[in-house]
Amino acid sequence: MKYIITESKLDQLIFRYLDNKLDGIKPIKGKYSDVVFGLPGETLGVMGLEKPDTLFIDSDFFMEIKLMFSMDTRDVFDLIKRYVESRYNLKVNTILFGEDQRII
Repeated sequence: MKYIITESKLDQLIFRYLDNKLDGIKPIKGKYSDVVFGLPGETLGVMGLEKPDTLFIDSDFFMEIKLMFSMDTRDVFDLIKRYVESRYNLKVNTILFGEDQRII
């Protein structure tokens, strides 16, 4: 059975998933990035922000979202951009992902 849902409803669903997944994540001063989003006491984050507007995403975190919701790469980038902008009140223009020191 297929269901048709609007983009805003899909965003709400995925944002709720991300809220649960990222529960406890705090923006902290990073070693290589201006801000790292990680759990307290951990050395790695799932995202890092370099001012003014470049967001780095852990590749495992990126792939989890991509596979969980069967989305293409561009849609995952757009979704994460909207999520970070709405939840953390940050401006994001560029998103990169991979194994990167900038999430430390």
